[in-house]
Amino acid sequence: MPRVTGAFARLSVLALLVGVSGEAFAQAATITGRVTNTEGQPVVGANVLVASLNAGTTSGVNGVYQFSIPEDQANGQRVTLTARFIGYTPISRQIMLTTGSQTQNFELKTDPFRLDEVVVTGVAEATSTRKLAFSVSRVTEEQMKQVPASSPIAAIAGKVSGARIAIGTGNPGAAPSIRLRGSTNLTVGNNDPLILVDGVITKNSLADIDANDIESVEVLKGAAAASFYGSNAANGVVAITTKRGRNLQDNKIAFSSRSEYGTSGVYKFVPLNQHHNYLLNADGSIATNASGTQRLIDPDGIADNPYPTSGPDVWRNQLESWLQDGNFYLQNFQLGVRRGSTNLNSSFTTDHNQGILPFTSGQRRQNLRLNVDQALGAKADFSASMTYGLNKNDYDPGSTDGWFALLQAPPDVDLVNPNPAVSDVPYFPLLPDLKAKNARGNPLYGLKNGDYNLRRERLLGSFALRYRPAEWLSLDANYGTDRLNQRDRLYNFRGLLNEGGVAGNGRLQERTFNNVAENLQFNATTRKLLFNNLLSTTRATYLLENLDNTNFNVNGTKLNVTDVPDLASADPTQVAVNSGIDIQRTINYFVSQSFDYKDRYILDALYRRDGSSLFGTTERWQNFYRIAGAYRLTEDFQIPGVQELKFRAARGTAGLRPQFADQFETYSLSGGQISKQQLGNNNLKPAIQTENEYGVNIQFLNRFDLEVVRADRLTKGAFLSIPLSLAASGGFLTQVQNAADVSAETWEVSLQTRVIDTDQFGYSFSLTGDNTRQRIDRMDAAPFRRNATDAQGQDVFYYKSGEKLGTIYGTKWVHSFEQLKQNPANASANAADYVVNSDGYLVRAANLGKSTEAPIAFVNAAGETQHVIGDVNPNFSFGFANNLRWKSISLYALLDGVRGGDIYNFTKQWMYQDERHGTMDQSGRPLADRRPLGFYSAGLYNGLVANDHFIEDGSYARLRELSVAYNVGQNVLSRFGLNKQIKGAKIAFIGRNVFTWTKYSGFDPEVTAGGDFNFRIDGFRYPNFRTFTGQVELQF
Repeated sequence: MPRVTGAFARLSVLALLVGVSGEAFAQAATITGRVTNTEGQPVVGANVLVASLNAGTTSGVNGVYQFSIPEDQANGQRVTLTARFIGYTPISRQIMLTTGSQTQNFELKTDPFRLDEVVVTGVAEATSTRKLAFSVSRVTEEQMKQVPASSPIAAIAGKVSGARIAIGTGNPGAAPSIRLRGSTNLTVGNNDPLILVDGVITKNSLADIDANDIESVEVLKGAAAASFYGSNAANGVVAITTKRGRNLQDNKIAFSSRSEYGTSGVYKFVPLNQHHNYLLNADGSIATNASGTQRLIDPDGIADNPYPTSGPDVWRNQLESWLQDGNFYLQNFQLGVRRGSTNLNSSFTTDHNQGILPFTSGQRRQNLRLNVDQALGAKADFSASMTYGLNKNDYDPGSTDGWFALLQAPPDVDLVNPNPAVSDVPYFPLLPDLKAKNARGNPLYGLKNGDYNLRRERLLGSFALRYRPAEWLSLDANYGTDRLNQRDRLYNFRGLLNEGGVAGNGRLQERTFNNVAENLQFNATTRKLLFNNLLSTTRATYLLENLDNTNFNVNGTKLNVTDVPDLASADPTQVAVNSGIDIQRTINYFVSQSFDYKDRYILDALYRRDGSSLFGTTERWQNFYRIAGAYRLTEDFQIPGVQELKFRAARGTAGLRPQFADQFETYSLSGGQISKQQLGNNNLKPAIQTENEYGVNIQFLNRFDLEVVRADRLTKGAFLSIPLSLAASGGFLTQVQNAADVSAETWEVSLQTRVIDTDQFGYSFSLTGDNTRQRIDRMDAAPFRRNATDAQGQDVFYYKSGEKLGTIYGTKWVHSFEQLKQNPANASANAADYVVNSDGYLVRAANLGKSTEAPIAFVNAAGETQHVIGDVNPNFSFGFANNLRWKSISLYALLDGVRGGDIYNFTKQWMYQDERHGTMDQSGRPLADRRPLGFYSAGLYNGLVANDHFIEDGSYARLRELSVAYNVGQNVLSRFGLNKQIKGAKIAFIGRNVFTWTKYSGFDPEVTAGGDFNFRIDGFRYPNFRTFTGQVELQF
């Protein structure tokens, strides 16, 4: 590792020296001065720069700064000199740039909420947040570095109102799910926003991107802001900017190292049934028939008999026994250099997340990044960014293999040697029939002997050239590319035992995925001051997007040679091969215009036209627009205690592109026979969302910054696969159409505070909250059930015009005689024949306490047997971040969660079938309240059909991030003689997913199916786990 990073550092510095060697002896224009606050105190570390020339420095001791600009760039022109520092309002002024020296002093006013911070996403040019006419949320490095996240999306959880983030599965390497405001479509898992990384449009997983490299994340949550990105942005936009070294002092090299090490583990287990319903022998062992092949059922059928306390039949919590505390480590190196008109930042990160399953090593990831900015004379500059990522895993991030079977494994079986009468093979897969109540085998055998390898390489590159022929005109060209090469291999050696304990023929499957995305963009921007007080900014853009996907899959299900994991060893008659290619092309034109009148009246307008190969041939070109305005009241009226009051409104449109195959005819091939499947649609166009957004921003008492937003959105033409008449369609089964309209209403609130801020002590907090209501307004199809991923095909969700998205349908159980009587078939029922049992269900009195006791399904007066049993939509989501500082000690804690919203606990329902869930354990209940096992395993289990017994409140509050840190000062370092080598140090204790407060009985209430928040169904997911680490950060 030292050799790699050392070579990397030398190459980076060499690249810098080559770029600046020509400047060393040139005569220069020198700018010097001092940066102070309003009390005359020096501001150390402030950035002072001429952005148009990519030249600048940071203020040093006593707030003094100085930097030089080469003679060939100092032509007597007017340039903008800016001084800025975190927590202060930036100051910009026009200066005449000539050779020689000039002095420019700055007095900065405090701006604790960074209202003068600029955003660059969705706007014609970098714009102060004070002057935005629509919502753009910004998360900075300061907010993310306390607890480095696994990915850029995970880093914004709880920090942006209107953004719901869920780590739907805890598998190492799994990408989080994100939804901004409401849903835009009815396709499962198709609500992800557009992602930009240093201007590169990416469709691939952000699990490959190192969150340590991020300088900022900007979030556009709806069409009002995201219309800038047209047909690809109805789900919003997340723009990630990586570190570039522009904030460093001139002629300085900054190097830092961050090391983190700890462990991960499950912090909550589901309750398990620790008793059974078998007869016991006098010695406490379980009674069997004479041949010993079958256990004898206790006549009462109640699971209240204990397992033996010794011997092979003792009760075990198999999951808790076998899950491991996985190792977690991270090592990050950052190198930054700034010299003259060149700045550079590079990094290398390696991390390992082992996970918690036995016999797996988890994810190993490396990231290498290099960013360079170089001025090219007085009127041009060039930027380049390159990121290479390598991700390896020996467990499929989307899998539940092993986890499901381990949870359901019989508790009275030694999984190391489960079936000694049959085989002494360790972890033998065939479990004894006497104890196994299902057909699943020993999960440990597959985890121990299976061989799965995932290797994913990622290369992201962006290049930008900017030219300023005049003070009012800027031209730039940008190229970005995202290249993914993924290979995964599954190898079962010849002789690997199946669940029945029989040696198999072996298997070798290899899959490759290659994705190449490119975007090329040209911009022309004009900026003119009209009539001395009207600032006009105009931008015209041409954007070309190319996306090529290829995949290849070969699966050999019989290997002729032992221990040769090569396709050459596969029986050629038992090999299946398939491949796919899709090519997408999009051309976009757009123009935007903004006016700023006296810094108080803001007007913004945009028009965009997109042409895409994904649209039907008759709908190739589509139009999008935005109109937005803002009024800064406090620029006209002074309000006591109010520093900023802004009212704003925006209306915009953005689109959602169809999938590649949606417009085409498709066929299936099986057994040599070709069958028609999908009818093509030349009229298919993007789903188009129109959003109206209204907002108020107020900063008051110099301590609080409040934003309140209301957004109403309507997405017309959402995609649906519509069943067709075979006669009318020529034999095709379905057609994808723009057949639905989906609407959503969202309220958002965000409060930033600075409660106390002194030299010795400080406390601040931020609060975010949002509420979204969404429904299907139109659907050109009969109501239908919708399957959810990871639910074994159980269609618990229902799509119907006028219905809320996320509505769960299923069987209701009767809880009272009045409910029973609603069924016309029970008109003559006698109340004396029924009784409510101890679990609250109405049952027949004659069956109470017997093996025949069963719940009764509710039927309403109309004879309907399926009813609304749940709604996944929470009443509100929230985030609460706290920062506490005392001298050199700091505490950071992020609490987030949701209130309301139902979860369908499918895991629990399946556990009822196998008699594993703790609800079925009757040992601690009064005798009269004990229910027979069959009441659960047959009655409430309901043949795995959805019913209201498994609906649970999904409310939770999670301590997601925790950091306790000590900043080691120079006085401490000097005691050990380290102050000359080390400029700063920090020691921290970090926790992730520390604790969750919830009434949900499953592992984790943060559930989604298929990455879709409309499908909160818990289906044997690998759960999120808790991680505790220690961190040491050194700055050189």
